[in-house]
Amino acid sequence: MRNLIIAGAVVAAGAVGYLVSQQGGETSVMQPADHPLAYVPADTVFFSGQLEPYPVKDYLQSVTYTQTQVPDDFLEELDDDPNPKNRFIGSLVRSYFEASRSAESFLNTFGLPEQMRMLVYAVGFIPVLRYEVADETRLWALLDKAEQESGFTHQTRSIGELNYRVYPFENSDNGEKFELLVAFHEGWATWSFNTHLNDAQTEAVVLAQSKPKASLEQSGTLDEIAKNHGFIKTSLSYLDHQGVVTALTTEKGNALAQMLTQVLEREGKTDDFAELRTPECQTEMGAIAANWPRTVLGFRDSKDIQISAERSYMKMSMVVESHNQTVLDALNAVQGYLPDYLNGDQVFSMGFGIDANKLSSSMSSIWSNMLEPVYQCKPLMEMQEGLKASNPAALAMFTGMAQGVKGIGMGVQSFALNLNGPEPQLDDLQGVITLSADQPEVIFNMAKAFAPPLAGIQVPNDGSAVDLATVMPIPPELNIRPMLAVKGKHLVIYNGEKGAAIADQLADEEPISNGILGLSIDYKKLLAPLVPVLEQAAADPAVTEQLEVLKHMDMRIKMAMDMNPQGIQLTSEADIKAAPKGETVSR
Repeated sequence: MRNLIIAGAVVAAGAVGYLVSQQGGETSVMQPADHPLAYVPADTVFFSGQLEPYPVKDYLQSVTYTQTQVPDDFLEELDDDPNPKNRFIGSLVRSYFEASRSAESFLNTFGLPEQMRMLVYAVGFIPVLRYEVADETRLWALLDKAEQESGFTHQTRSIGELNYRVYPFENSDNGEKFELLVAFHEGWATWSFNTHLNDAQTEAVVLAQSKPKASLEQSGTLDEIAKNHGFIKTSLSYLDHQGVVTALTTEKGNALAQMLTQVLEREGKTDDFAELRTPECQTEMGAIAANWPRTVLGFRDSKDIQISAERSYMKMSMVVESHNQTVLDALNAVQGYLPDYLNGDQVFSMGFGIDANKLSSSMSSIWSNMLEPVYQCKPLMEMQEGLKASNPAALAMFTGMAQGVKGIGMGVQSFALNLNGPEPQLDDLQGVITLSADQPEVIFNMAKAFAPPLAGIQVPNDGSAVDLATVMPIPPELNIRPMLAVKGKHLVIYNGEKGAAIADQLADEEPISNGILGLSIDYKKLLAPLVPVLEQAAADPAVTEQLEVLKHMDMRIKMAMDMNPQGIQLTSEADIKAAPKGETVSR
């Protein structure tokens, strides 16, 4: 069973990762004639949909070399499993990763079109995956192959004119069952599950053969999300916090609540939710959820999705929605400064923006806001009791020491390793570390009390640098000469010409409030010096073959966190280029 869970997790992770990548350009939402949203329940607690055809083949051609490979010993363990059900899952896992070696292979294996739409949602607690298929025979051939390799076979059932496959993973004497359902109808494949808690009507909705009483198409939810967040409508996702709270605090408030109630009654565990399913908790937890209704994901411009066989670029925004103005104001106040160099062309960069002057008051405001309501719901009362023991007033000591700090950052512009000796040595490092503050020299003078080697250093106020190698023991094999300087409102430690250039640019930058977190990684620049070191250390042909994939990984990612009027925003970018033509990626 452990292998079954692991294998299922791998397949699920691959499906979710693939779904996240399925983003398209600006056009209208699905045409009514297509009706796929008409089969999605309005009360689904999560939804992710590629609502317009997306260039799957081009995307796969640009990113195939980045596909994760499952270790052979794991696949062999699945193959050797005595349980046919586990071997069935193992065969599907193997087929997925073998198919990911090329775009053509992936499309052929799963019968996918070159452009495709996809939906993932829930009917109660039952997940449903639906996607367009160009060749139905490929879908059944994939499953036939898994059956032949495992000895685990399907049953055939019908709803009206639809024939679909059922794989019975569990069917016990006491009536419990867990089945995998696979269907194809009018160009769409559906993968889902059936349990002993489902009735025939639920199964028909899951297989898109019957419409729910209220559909996502009718609800206007997607239009509302797009309008409120400025998202284009071709690809939208959300997690409904209010729907989850309704399921936890009511018996029949939505489909998820009804199914959860059935589980609790069947297992005799209704008392486990008795504290939550009270009128007080329904009201009070519902009010909290109303203040934090959803987490939404989408794209704000067609330029944020640029897909070709040579390159895939995507910039996605995730917003945790909030209507709690007290908390939003506090988080906006504490938001600090992220220096501009974090957005430059680098190997790696990271920054934290925090206004230390406002940290204590902002956290106290949030803390007070959480203690202000007089709760009758027992779990919320216990939460408040715990909060009372963690008064954020203790932050005052920290903020006093960090007075005026606006943020910290670091960046590595380039580095090189020398492999000619018995051990790899750093041959070159271009980098910078910064602390931005109203009075950076004051912060440095305070730091001297905690770092005796710095006690004798006087940083000039004219922007000139101090050589730290003259006051601190730095091993010669590191081959670095770090310099310390105050550049405007930034305390800077840098090494190399590129680091010095960034330090000089900071002299004219004001540390304004512009973000909370910034992160970037250029995998090609990071891995190019490291792969030879790893190959040398491993001295194993099998490892070298796996590392070969990394040599072709031309990928850059960026992440940023900040505040906007709708809530807490996390923006992520991925820029991936295909391996140069003529280069063969060993798999």
